Amino acid sequence: MSEPNWLDRAVGYLVPQYGLKRMRARVATEMLARHYEAASIGRRTQGWNKAAGDANAVVSGGLSQLRNVARDLVRNNPHAESALSTIADHAIGWGIVGKPLKGDVRAKQAWDEWADTTACDSDGRTDFYGLQKLAFRTVVESGEVLIRRRLRFPEDGLPLPLQLQVLEPDYIDTAKTGIVLPNGGRIIHGIEFDPLGRRVAYWLFPEHPGAAMTTFTGGGNLGLASVRMRAENFLHIYRQTRPGQVRGASWFAPVLLRFKDFDEYEDAQLMKQKIAACLAVITSDVDGTAPPLGTADTTQTPQWDMLEPGVIANVPPGRTIEVVRPPQVGDYGVFCEITLRAIATGIGVTYEDLTGDYTDLPFSAARMSRMRHWARVEDWRWGTIIPQMCNPIWNWAMQAAVIERKVSDIPVAKWTAPPMPMIDPGQEGLAYQRNIRTGIATLSESIRERGYDPDEMLAEMAEDYKKLDKLKLVLDSDPRKTTQAGNPVAAIGASQAPKPAQDMSKEMPEPEDNKPNGAAKEAMA
Repeated sequence: MSEPNWLDRAVGYLVPQYGLKRMRARVATEMLARHYEAASIGRRTQGWNKAAGDANAVVSGGLSQLRNVARDLVRNNPHAESALSTIADHAIGWGIVGKPLKGDVRAKQAWDEWADTTACDSDGRTDFYGLQKLAFRTVVESGEVLIRRRLRFPEDGLPLPLQLQVLEPDYIDTAKTGIVLPNGGRIIHGIEFDPLGRRVAYWLFPEHPGAAMTTFTGGGNLGLASVRMRAENFLHIYRQTRPGQVRGASWFAPVLLRFKDFDEYEDAQLMKQKIAACLAVITSDVDGTAPPLGTADTTQTPQWDMLEPGVIANVPPGRTIEVVRPPQVGDYGVFCEITLRAIATGIGVTYEDLTGDYTDLPFSAARMSRMRHWARVEDWRWGTIIPQMCNPIWNWAMQAAVIERKVSDIPVAKWTAPPMPMIDPGQEGLAYQRNIRTGIATLSESIRERGYDPDEMLAEMAEDYKKLDKLKLVLDSDPRKTTQAGNPVAAIGASQAPKPAQDMSKEMPEPEDNKPNGAAKEAMA
């Protein structure tokens, strides 16, 4: 049991009964904590700062610093950039494509005309799928992102009177927090909630606080005042890991210190290698009679002030030469691998994707690593990107289409994401074929699993077959006319087709065992 502190002793001296209650409570707490070593109070847990705040209190004041450090690492560290690009490439790929669930042709046409062009981007730089990747990169690097709905006039000539603007989380006035409003609502880290806990507004700066113009005029947030903006025109996208969490921290947060230490370690090792690559020679003049290096000496021929390949030099009397032995770099690869594996685990990618090192990686290990990583990818898609970004933007676009009278109502969207890349297409493709033939999986299900739309793929396949039949072409890949071995289906069908069922009782002789012998015939008579 820990010793009583000065407050315990003071309370026990002034009010003994309360002092006794304090000691009893302390003993009870320590007894309960003994069941969990991490909750105990002792030498092993000294200096362990265990914050007891909620999801919003623990990030208070640290959001901006975390994202600034993460951005600096991504700009200057190749492994950090590789991790960020890997997450965005795997989660978004060529884009999570949307279409109406029930095949509404007009809604699909309106969506494609808007989402597949740069008309959806307020900056006019990329299409909707490029905005997906830009927004998700910001979520990973900075922890969160804002997407603003910018309504346009019909006279602007856009497919839909709507554009999207991606904003970094720096626009949110984080300092505006802990404010209780007269109506019972409150403001937490720049986000305003009504009495029911619904988001009603964001307090945003009119310009990016880190913009060059802002820094020149006032410097950071000091020269700007945040403005209340209605929440219905914004999407706030972030990965929620705790109940009640209203802001998102950078995904690099668990590995930032390790990343920075490793970055500095790599720089130091690089300098050490540069020093080790330099061959240095130190000469000493014992009696002081030798001329300085680099000067002419007519008494000695030749002067050996430079090293040459294969040279055998006679050292003048009174001079000694010593070759500097540079430090050796050892265990560098082992340390780098251990550190980078820990960083890859913390950021959510595989070691191979982080480093590009696939040395001595067997197929089974590669597949298990990819499958484990892809479970995270699916969680990022269906837990963050689609519900927080894709579905709300689809509703915004369909609302604009209703206003333009391109659709009569708002259909439900169905999203198709890029598939997991095949590690061994030959074996994995054969597995798909066997599952479909044995009834374990349907053709449509397998097509969806590969990230494609079954209706579109089958319709395109039917059109291709019509073209082949019209041109009288028979391809080895056509399962209607050739087998997997390349043989014609018709020839096999003619030679191996089963004969029609018929009554065989008249043609087959009666077995000898069934024929009655002489005694049996007499008995039967």
